[in-house]
Amino acid sequence: MKIAHFLVFLALAPSASAQAQIEVSSPGVTTHFSQGWPLSLLERADGIGVKKIRDSLHWPVIEKSSGIYDFTGKNSLHITRACDLGMTVLLVLEPRNPLYDRKLTAHSPAARVAFANYVLAIADRFAGCVTAIEIGNEINGQAGMIGPAALSRFASHTALLKTVYQRVKPSHPNLVILGGSTNVIGTGFLESLFEAGALQFMDGVAVHPYRPDPEGVDWELERLNAAMKRAGNVKPIWATEFSRDFEKPADAASYHVKMVSLMQGAGVSHTYWYALVDQVWFPTMGLLTIRGESKPASLSFAYTAQQLSPLGQAQRVDHGDPALFHFRYGPTTHVVWGSRRSITVDADASFRKADGSASAPITELSNDPVIIEDTSDIRFAESDILADSRYSFARKPFTWFARNRFGVQFPLVPIDWKWTTYLGNKAIRQMIVNPSGIGPTAQHSAVVRYTAEKSATAFASVCLNPFNTISNGVAVTIMHNGKLIKSAQVGVIKAKQVLQVPVNLQSGDLVDLIIAPKINPATARMAYNFRITRSVNDAAEC
Repeated sequence: MKIAHFLVFLALAPSASAQAQIEVSSPGVTTHFSQGWPLSLLERADGIGVKKIRDSLHWPVIEKSSGIYDFTGKNSLHITRACDLGMTVLLVLEPRNPLYDRKLTAHSPAARVAFANYVLAIADRFAGCVTAIEIGNEINGQAGMIGPAALSRFASHTALLKTVYQRVKPSHPNLVILGGSTNVIGTGFLESLFEAGALQFMDGVAVHPYRPDPEGVDWELERLNAAMKRAGNVKPIWATEFSRDFEKPADAASYHVKMVSLMQGAGVSHTYWYALVDQVWFPTMGLLTIRGESKPASLSFAYTAQQLSPLGQAQRVDHGDPALFHFRYGPTTHVVWGSRRSITVDADASFRKADGSASAPITELSNDPVIIEDTSDIRFAESDILADSRYSFARKPFTWFARNRFGVQFPLVPIDWKWTTYLGNKAIRQMIVNPSGIGPTAQHSAVVRYTAEKSATAFASVCLNPFNTISNGVAVTIMHNGKLIKSAQVGVIKAKQVLQVPVNLQSGDLVDLIIAPKINPATARMAYNFRITRSVNDAAEC
């Protein structure tokens, strides 16, 4: 970052102490009223506890003549209605207008100034209700920036942020300017943006942490925070979209509670579910059906908004076990899940499911999150599951390697890039391992290694579920201190397979899962779970 830039904007940039004082707010939801959704859905959203929405005001609709901003009932009534309901609004604004730069992403100085003036016009009109502006949308994707701006994304986005920040913040110091706006977290992309000086001209970093499973999002967020620390300017993280496709509606409630807890525990200040209602292209992701009918996700959202959020930020309780997830909300409310083990609570404690509905008392933990109220103390027994790669991705007691045909191993380390961080090796570009997928390359096997932390009579098991049929399959072996103890061929047909074998462990022993290439390794990726457990009944799941 240039020294001149730092001196000019030092007074406008939030201080580190100010960041520490930012409180986690109630959950929000993305809406598309600017695309024609019926405004009656706003009242329905209000009924399930929505106090924050994320929508848009399309620049070409408001500014049809240069410098003239025409806010009408037709183009901005959704903002007025939300304000009347006591909601706050985050607006995501695409910097494109046919009046400037031929409707390409604003890249010329004149177009950047025009966009900044448009943001100022919004801030003036909806002061106190529009509380945040997200500049651009998923700018790490091909459609996120178009034209000359896309040829120098980091410099261009930084210049746009600077122009908006300089124009808007002096008269609207409380309006939050969000930069980044990445599809998934994209730490590598954001780090390059930080190196261009963008952190000086934003109040928060917007990310869209879409992912198949919540576990591991905290690890990625830790990496994003570390990147900001290296840049010397840590800003709040806003998850302005998150969700996934759901085969069963009930799964959305568990996903929501887990994601909110994990993200808040990792320091995320604001969360926005995608989206309020089901849509043609995203038919399972809504809190509500298109007719406004409740779904399990809406019940979870309402409970989170009305009961958990007033208690403050979720705090991770560290039990020294990566397979135990325990989050405390206030002094007596907890969200817990993880590897199977017995739990004990006070007699007066009450239990709820992820959707907020009352539940019978539970005595054993599982992968389904449980909300426990009215107790300050929960006692967890030791789990029979000694290690689980799903819960301990990129963490001890597991390590990941690529092994060539001569048996030489190359460590797989975190690779931050424009999309989701994965484990890989820059010298073996085809090897990509993440929590949801693993596979060999043409020349290298994928290895997941467990290092025993104590002696135990145990079982090693692996669940593998190929994404596609694999020509001739792949060779799968489980090794104990270099000795073969289990082997199989997986993937000839697209079918889930679970392998399990007993293993007597001493402290420091190595148990390796090896997935070796045969033919057509490019399509040999599969879902996986590697587990070490004392009980034969706790085989790996995927």
